Amino acid sequence: MNTEVDRKIAVILVADVVGYSKHMERDENATLKAYAECEKILKACLKKYKGSIFNTAGDSALAEFPSAVNAVECGVAFQNDIKKRNGSDKTEVKLEFRIGINMGDVVKKEGNLFGDGVNIAARLEALAQPNGISISKSVYDLVVPKTKMTFNDLGVQKVKQNEFHAFDILLDPSQKRTLKTKSSSRLPILGAVAAAVIMVMGVFYFNTSGDNDKQSAALETSSKPILLIMPIETSGLSDDQKGFARGITESLISTLSSYRAIKVLSSSTSYHAQKTEMLDNAIRDDYRVDYLIRGSMQVMGKNARLNLEISDLKAAKVTLSKKKDFTMEDIFKVQDEISSEILGDLSIDLGVGSTQGSNWAKDFNSVEDFILFLNWREEYRKFNKNSYVNAVKIIEDLRSSNVGESVTVLVMEAWQLYQKLVFRLSTDKKIDIEKLTFVINRALELDPLSFDALAARALIGVDILNRSCQESLVDIERAMKLGSTVDTLTTAGIVYERCDDSKGAIRVKKDALNLVPNDTGWFITSSLVFSLYKDNQVSEIYSLIGQDIDAKDMTARVLALYAFLEQEKGNTKKAKEYLDRAKEKNFKIEKFKRIFRADQKPLLEKTIAGLLKIGRLE
Repeated sequence: MNTEVDRKIAVILVADVVGYSKHMERDENATLKAYAECEKILKACLKKYKGSIFNTAGDSALAEFPSAVNAVECGVAFQNDIKKRNGSDKTEVKLEFRIGINMGDVVKKEGNLFGDGVNIAARLEALAQPNGISISKSVYDLVVPKTKMTFNDLGVQKVKQNEFHAFDILLDPSQKRTLKTKSSSRLPILGAVAAAVIMVMGVFYFNTSGDNDKQSAALETSSKPILLIMPIETSGLSDDQKGFARGITESLISTLSSYRAIKVLSSSTSYHAQKTEMLDNAIRDDYRVDYLIRGSMQVMGKNARLNLEISDLKAAKVTLSKKKDFTMEDIFKVQDEISSEILGDLSIDLGVGSTQGSNWAKDFNSVEDFILFLNWREEYRKFNKNSYVNAVKIIEDLRSSNVGESVTVLVMEAWQLYQKLVFRLSTDKKIDIEKLTFVINRALELDPLSFDALAARALIGVDILNRSCQESLVDIERAMKLGSTVDTLTTAGIVYERCDDSKGAIRVKKDALNLVPNDTGWFITSSLVFSLYKDNQVSEIYSLIGQDIDAKDMTARVLALYAFLEQEKGNTKKAKEYLDRAKEKNFKIEKFKRIFRADQKPLLEKTIAGLLKIGRLE
């Protein structure tokens, strides 16, 4: 059964009481009475401007509107009415409200609305002043030509994990304020300083950037490919219809962000790049963008066409083109379809490789289920107890989607049981081993030629099911012959190590790295590093990692090993830096020990002794 996601573009207003808990502490009954009066005022405004409440949280209300103008006029009317109420001598408890308004992509479920459209409205509410209203640029662009209100540009703001371009509606001149933008330009200040230095000391050189929207996260090395989705260009659209093109842009950003193996930059960066007419090479260099999505939308009457291109900026070529013809009545359906199609293509091409990804995708009814599976894979590969719990939750979500019995799902369940047993989380080891045996056998019963199932049996067999190395090597070599995919080769590398073939392990792990588009989480790289270390190929480790050792998501165990290697070379300061970074990533010595086999105990003891010279180990 394929459950469709009810997605749409909506205008959301969030209103919240300022200091509600303090009012309640002073006089609970009076505060409740005051809130009931304010709620009555809000509902009257909503009725007038055709808004409807879809959620409440005691001291706040979330409402949806048919247009951005309606939402803004409702917010202004409400704040003015509250001001009148608070100005009365008869008002015992004077409640103040903050309001945030946003237009964006939302998902409707059981009468409630979720998604970035709602989240950013809530962040705008938190940004607003008491008695004030803050709106997003998507709302501002639609209402500024149709109202006579005064707006104050706050620039790009960041509240929690959301970034957005915000504006205040000035209900009173005293509300005008200046907030620090995410990356405020210091050019005027630097200019003045430079002038002073020139007068005193002669020529002084300053190099500064006027780019206000650069995201610091994008400037850090990471294993995830970075995507930027440019705003959809429009042709033949009225001012009202341009909001649809913006909606498609926001929908693409929201949908692609659901895949954890890629990083999608925020819409504020997209609009900044468009506004400043950045060239592709500047986008690549300034934001370290790997892939750029550009699109255009043309409308003639009721008919429309959407064109999209995905460019690999490093290779300087277009890797994918899509065209969609539709009527304007179907625009919301189309924005979901095109977002899902691109997500499916990208998740395969960037995340797991075309051969492997296409083989998996056929076992799922929808792109959403397929992405759930890929996100499960990302969690599983972190291989720790927290990620195990997260992976279990994803499996539960998949089961609720009625994905049915398939080889892919059975193999996924086998790996999950394997991890449960390895982490000693099983309450009945015997029953879990029986389940594990059943799901692997069932997968091979459904498809005796499944290389994923054979690879799983090879490693799980030698680790858990008391199968011999000879049996596991037969399985893994047959799996590679049937399909030398990224995961098959990676699993083969571990099997070879278990069976004391270090050269074979290094060979197949290198083959896996050559196949994988992006080694997210440094999963294969990290495994290969330790194979090289055990084989005394230290120089190869440095060649493999290179500058990526500075990546913000480099694994704790690789950082710890680098700490040891630098200590061996006498670089104590650098060694301490690496060990501190490893500890920040929750480095555990017991987990580190499991990397080494019993016969590698001397190497393990030497490594730990070296680490202890650097600092204390948890």
